[in-house]
Parts: sequence; structure tokens; C-alpha cells
Amino acid sequence: MAVLRFWIEPVTTVISDCWSAYREIETHGYTHKTVNQTIGFVEMRTGAHMTIIESTWRHVKAFLNPNNRMGDNIYHLAHNMFPAGCLSENADQFIKFVIVVASMDWCATPTLDYSKAAK
Repeated sequence: MAVLRFWIEPVTTVISDCWSAYREIETHGYTHKTVNQTIGFVEMRTGAHMTIIESTWRHVKAFLNPNNRMGDNIYHLAHNMFPAGCLSENADQFIKFVIVVASMDWCATPTLDYSKAAK
């Protein structure tokens, strides 16, 4: 839940598979829809599906070291998602990259300390 609270705003709809660890999501202020992937990839009653994220994850895993998938892979995730985001926005990757770099606060040190999100 700490990772979920760190990255996802409350009142967001979260779509997941039926893993038991996700049972408490709604008690933390999220709308939760599930997809039982042993039955199909789309929940017919709600229309919930995970095909886009599953496809994205498949492409991201292709960049990851198969012997160290638990490491810090934020670079590999960005390497996959940045071009996809540019494509969906019909934006030139180089121009978009220059805009992102120019808007960065280079004095700030980014942190991904999930333990602070749990508090």
C-alpha cells in the first residue's frame, strides 16, 4: 500500500488481477476493479481490462536484466515509456526531451523513498 499511496492519488480507479494482496485497496480511498485472468482478460460486467499495462510490462521486461528484475529499473521503465508517451502525444522525442530537461529543477535531488509514503 505504501507504493500505491506514493505513486497513485486517492480516488483513482485501480484495476488489478484478483491477487489477495489487493483486497484492501478500496479501504484506502481507491476504487478497485478486478480482472480474473484465469477466465479472461476483460471483466465483462465492468469492462475493466489490463491489456495495455500487460503489454507495456512485456516491452519493459525486454530491457531488463533477466537475472536482476528486482533492482532499480527506473531508467529502463523511462526508456520504454518516454517514446511511447511521445508517440501518443504525436510529439517529436528530441523536442520533448529538451522541454523536459529545460523544465527540471537540477538543484533538487529526486528521491523514491517509499518508507516516507507509508507514514
